Amino acid sequence: MKISTRTEYGIRVLVTLARTDEDPCLSLAEIARREKLPHAYLEQLVGALRRAGLVTSTRGVTGGYRLARPAADIAMTDAVRALDGPLLEMPCAGAEDLEHCDRPQPCSVHEIFQRVYESLSASLGSTTLAEVAATPGGPPYPVEVRRRRAAAHASTTQTPPQQQARNA
Repeated sequence: MKISTRTEYGIRVLVTLARTDEDPCLSLAEIARREKLPHAYLEQLVGALRRAGLVTSTRGVTGGYRLARPAADIAMTDAVRALDGPLLEMPCAGAEDLEHCDRPQPCSVHEIFQRVYESLSASLGSTTLAEVAATPGGPPYPVEVRRRRAAAHASTTQTPPQQQARNA
């Protein structure tokens, strides 16, 4: 499963807004600066977040964006669906969507994907924006740092025979 850049950036916008106590509104330029995100792309994302009722906007010199409701009332499922649509792209994923499946009976993989959908839905649904905003974090690491960390992680997760072959 892949989380899109759209969802990642959109959630980062929401987290930035949730962490903002001192300003009533944040401009997109300020959000882009804090999160090191492209301003033009954020314009698209906040439109989707606004239509979903997750953020509101105020025009003018002191305008900007703010959360439409408390961060504790925004579940991660709300954010993901607002940004990318369904949690699982499968015609029959979700108990209420079984009628959309064109098969006369559940197929051999329906049950496993149903469990994946339910697990994902439960996990994201029980995680609020306030919980995510309360965790430490900041802008992403530069590409070089991510590569070093990925290489270090890969070297520690290799099985002993793989490591022995590599060291030989």
